[in-house]
Amino acid sequence: MSNKKNVLANIIISLIIGVILGTLLVVLSSILDVSFLIKWGLIVVGIITIISNVPSLVNGIVNITKAAGIIDLIFSILGIVLGCMMIFMQGTVITVIVSVYLIAFPIVRIILAGGAGWKDQIKKEWIKMLIGVLLLVFLPGLLAAADSVVSLLILIAGWVVIGLSVLFFVLSLVSYIKAVKNVEAAAPVETTAEEAQAE
Repeated sequence: MSNKKNVLANIIISLIIGVILGTLLVVLSSILDVSFLIKWGLIVVGIITIISNVPSLVNGIVNITKAAGIIDLIFSILGIVLGCMMIFMQGTVITVIVSVYLIAFPIVRIILAGGAGWKDQIKKEWIKMLIGVLLLVFLPGLLAAADSVVSLLILIAGWVVIGLSVLFFVLSLVSYIKAVKNVEAAAPVETTAEEAQAE
């Protein structure tokens, strides 16, 4: 009997969790401020850009007498400056410049790495290039559109979670009821003492 109660309780708990999660997503879709997230996202990306260019800056200073060292030094200084711009001077134009830098300069470094080292260089540069592409997709000038799209996607996700939770609850409840009936039908009928004497 306790096993039946546990199964039923699990089904009900799953429904409650799913409905709560879906409701939270629906509420989040109405209060989410994508522009705020992008602003702080740019700050984080700016900090990462500065930090990621420090090794190249050091390498450029150490190898200042070589052409590759000078290139590293120039690119790393530009990277640090652009990282600071992302933190303190946010705007569409700045974002485009930073995005072009994050995409174009890694490509130049990959080309300069030559036939032997281009694969290793891609491993070092792919994150910067990905960030550059993402920045181009989510420009501050398109924040209103981004707000609408993200809010709509979260709203849809919330209703899908609620719908699937209810569907899972109904299917599980039907399966549970069928299983209980099958167990009861298969159980042997107990005869009473009076019926045994009559036989």
